[in-house]
Amino acid sequence: MRSCDVLLTGEYYCDLIFADLPGPPRLGAELVARDLAVLPGGTYNIALALTRLGLDTHWAADFGSDLFSGLVLEQAARDGLSPMLFNRLDTPLRRVTSVFSSGGDRGFLTYGDGAIVPPPAGTLARVRPTWLLQTFRFEPEWLAFMREARAGGAKLFADCRGGDFTLETPGVREFLSLLDVFSPNEDEAMALTGMQHPKKAAAQLSELVPIVAIKRGAAGALVADCGRWIKVAAPQVPVKDTTGAGDTFNGGFLYGLCSGRCTEEAAELGVLAGSLSVTDYGALAAPTLSALKKFAGEQGRGKMFLETAS
Repeated sequence: MRSCDVLLTGEYYCDLIFADLPGPPRLGAELVARDLAVLPGGTYNIALALTRLGLDTHWAADFGSDLFSGLVLEQAARDGLSPMLFNRLDTPLRRVTSVFSSGGDRGFLTYGDGAIVPPPAGTLARVRPTWLLQTFRFEPEWLAFMREARAGGAKLFADCRGGDFTLETPGVREFLSLLDVFSPNEDEAMALTGMQHPKKAAAQLSELVPIVAIKRGAAGALVADCGRWIKVAAPQVPVKDTTGAGDTFNGGFLYGLCSGRCTEEAAELGVLAGSLSVTDYGALAAPTLSALKKFAGEQGRGKMFLETAS
């Protein structure tokens, strides 16, 4: 018997969002941002999206004795995230991202202390998740953790990340073969496969993963589900900041699967949730279930996808 909906793994970050810049940063020039937000980031965004949608979620993450860890822990308490699997270290564990946002797009500068390692032994048995939501880590110790989760009956969902790796990098194909759902954005999918079009990238990835959900920003999502193609358009919304939009898409998609919905409906929920999230900084606008229902109704999609939601 499962005891929680989602076990989430992955590192915290503290995001410093410099918004409404007159242009992209460049060496030798000083740009003055017209707005600033300091928010939790990284895996926090997915934890918040899942929690706000009402899923029983436990996030296994390390925190240190530093300022940034402290800020994120304080916000986690205010946001009602479960602290049960928070591992608090006696040394600094600084993980910081400076986000520069302009014209509806963004870039990042990132620093992180220490190695990112799997949760302690016994974590899976402790929470017995229905889903393991896994960050893109394909080192041997992470693959062993994923194999243990599958052996215990959990289904696996993973996002992607930027990095110098392809399908031919040792560990990447095995990582993907352990998943039930893979959710990269279109740039990540094309970089990973070497393809020049999102549909070709999705087709190649779907040889390894049953469901591949390609996030396409304002263009919505393209999903390959065991040979079927699903396209979901994104509603037009005022864009304030796109940081965390992909994480919130993941939250909506996984909410759909956890509530027994088909892949089409899960993808629709992912797109709607991700669209709402860009209307404020970071994950501030990640919707609650009631907000998602209201937005779906306003977009003319509520009857088809939400009237039987659990």
